[in-house]
Amino acid sequence: MTYTVLALDRDRTAIGVATASCALAVGAVVPGLDPRVGAVASQAWTNPLLRSRVLSAVGDGDSPAAALDRLGSWDDEMELRQVGVLSVDGRGSAFTGRATTAWRGHEIDDGVVVLGNVLTGPGVLGAMRDALRFDGSDAPAGASGIALALVRALAAGEAAGGDSRGRQSAALLVGAVGADVPEYDLRVDDHADPVGELARLVDVRAGVIAQRQ
Repeated sequence: MTYTVLALDRDRTAIGVATASCALAVGAVVPGLDPRVGAVASQAWTNPLLRSRVLSAVGDGDSPAAALDRLGSWDDEMELRQVGVLSVDGRGSAFTGRATTAWRGHEIDDGVVVLGNVLTGPGVLGAMRDALRFDGSDAPAGASGIALALVRALAAGEAAGGDSRGRQSAALLVGAVGADVPEYDLRVDDHADPVGELARLVDVRAGVIAQRQ
């Protein structure tokens, strides 16, 4: 019931995760970020505890794929889960359980992971991935750049059909690689146009950051 994108900026100086869903307060249970380690999402029949366990495993030296290989030891209902993780070095991995609701799937590229379930079809993920394909200098740079790009990717997924049930909430976490806390921590818990409202909040937050520089 959620579609999510995890990505790094052009120079791998910032990392983030953005998500949208026809469910209340998706930001409370799906995305996670430790800018020193990576970004994570736990969705479908969500087990929020998996977020910290996956990031801890990657922080302790596991590759993203190795961390997800441990899901079965942490959760005896892993086939109900969908989990994606992207490390700060650009490696990504994802798992989509066989008992999650169709259409569901994931795509992985260097520095990008997209995943979703209860979607209108595979075009949702393709649209999000295409929205993050840039040529050279056009690629987003820094926390503000990747925050804007992540919201645009959500908007592209929504335009391609998004959550087959509709829309209700969205959220975004972005931080400078190596920082202790995110620069962007934004949630739209219940809104008629959650992705549009999230885009507005990103603009507001970008203005606040710019004033401090």
